[in-house]
Amino acid sequence: MPVIALSKKSRTWMKREPAIDSSKSLQKALRILVHMGQHGPDAGVTQLASALGLNKATVYRLLSAMEKFGMIERNDETERYRLGLTLHQLGMRALESRTLRGESHALLLEMARRSQESVSLAVPSAIGVICLDRVDPPNSVITVRTPVGARFPAHCTASGKAVLAHMPADAIDEILRTNGLMRYTPFTRTKLTDVRQELQRTRQRGYAVDGQELERGLSGVAAPVFGSNCQIQAAVGIAGPTMRFRGKELAEKVLLAREIATRLSVSLGSREFGVPWTAAEGGKESVIAAQLQGRGE
Repeated sequence: MPVIALSKKSRTWMKREPAIDSSKSLQKALRILVHMGQHGPDAGVTQLASALGLNKATVYRLLSAMEKFGMIERNDETERYRLGLTLHQLGMRALESRTLRGESHALLLEMARRSQESVSLAVPSAIGVICLDRVDPPNSVITVRTPVGARFPAHCTASGKAVLAHMPADAIDEILRTNGLMRYTPFTRTKLTDVRQELQRTRQRGYAVDGQELERGLSGVAAPVFGSNCQIQAAVGIAGPTMRFRGKELAEKVLLAREIATRLSVSLGSREFGVPWTAAEGGKESVIAAQLQGRGE
């Protein structure tokens, strides 16, 4: 292990260091790491002590301890510190330990409880959009169900469209060509130009809507889930009787789907959450109503 050279200033701080129990020391070390992560790229002892309200000697001692484990790196010329590569390695391990289905199931249960509707998790694949998980409430009235492991009709379901809309253009064309544009109801889009326009609308507003396109009397909403690479990983969807997917109820379900999708994206390490809401757009429900106005949804 390398020997860390102490400057005269550093030795002075070490002499002044008060006794601190290990639990409080750990909390202060974590505060330093979080602060540096939020305000990087580097910082000096005095700067950190002032920002965090800590004793300089304490800050120096904790930085030196973390340096030994590669969590902090010190520039000997400037005597400033930055985050070490060990933190990057730990972060990558944390992401690798998270599986999509493992992270999502509890959120699907919550979404089903809050919406009182059937909910699902859809993922992209080479052959289309696959149902990876679903939760049905005891009183579900849905008769057309996509079982776990089966394909969603991507062109006419909210979950399918939410995933398809964020895939590369060539992948979209291949899936639509392979799966076809079968008509299930009078509301199903069967022209390629119409489907492409619907996917563009889905990308722009940040969620997908299915208005009786797969089954009469059945509607749904879905929102995209992004991974740490900011690419589409899945979509979470809510489906139920069309009478419960109108007006304020529809807007509330869209907001719920977006909320769950955002939380799942965050848990997977993503910073891409689709189309953000802004204060200038006014109330969220009114924005959704305006987006869907004239579409019969």
